[in-house]
Amino acid sequence: MTRLLFWCLIGLLFYLGLRKLGRGGSLGSARPAGGNPAEDMVRCAACGLNLPKSEALPLNGQWACCAEHARERQPAVRP
Repeated sequence: MTRLLFWCLIGLLFYLGLRKLGRGGSLGSARPAGGNPAEDMVRCAACGLNLPKSEALPLNGQWACCAEHARERQPAVRP
């Protein structure tokens, strides 16, 4: 009985190791040190697309994903 448990444990460890390596991971830590820091995400006021804040266009307290959506959301200027 102990032999069966021993071989089941060995098989489980082997399976978990193959799964980890199959995902492109290493047997070390899952997160690389000094990787890219997380960036704040914002939602486009026109279409609802989520994009990084550094790529968004500010628009009266809201955000736009492109110049076209920024123009659509700007208030019309009346002479």
